[in-house]
Amino acid sequence: MKKKKPIFKRVWFWILVVILVGCVGTSMGSDKENGGEKVGSTKTKQTTEKKTKYYKVGDIVKVGDVTYTLKSVATTKERSEFEDKKPKYVIKIVYHVKNGTDDDIVIGSDDSVYGPDNNKLDRYTVSGNTFDSIASGKEKDVIEGYGANQLGTFEIHFKPFASLEKEAIYKVKVTS
Repeated sequence: MKKKKPIFKRVWFWILVVILVGCVGTSMGSDKENGGEKVGSTKTKQTTEKKTKYYKVGDIVKVGDVTYTLKSVATTKERSEFEDKKPKYVIKIVYHVKNGTDDDIVIGSDDSVYGPDNNKLDRYTVSGNTFDSIASGKEKDVIEGYGANQLGTFEIHFKPFASLEKEAIYKVKVTS
């Protein structure tokens, strides 16, 4: 008479054990349900995000060896007949630049503006638009225009053209 193998020595038994362990492990260890990954909860406020320090109109900020002062940000009724785009609003920005480097620097291309929807705004021609350079130790007011389709809180970023310095970011609320 042939003696039967114990159940734990049979191939089909171990295949079944592996399948069961895999199913149990998958159902217990997953936070990734609904195709997303849980990153926080509304019950506990998590502040692991690095806070950005924003400057305001009138603040004097040094970026590398160049100093910026945002003097004013406002809407203007000015419209250019030469512009193809017809934004709902034109934002006019006036800022002051002081060159503390040993070289001439380009001004008028050292700023970027982001609208309330976080989209970068396109430049818009306004009277006094500045694109120039200033010598070492000199300073000048700069005027820039930007087209926007809505008003609200704008971010204005300053850093010298082609600089590797971290930019200074101003936050300004613009209303009509």
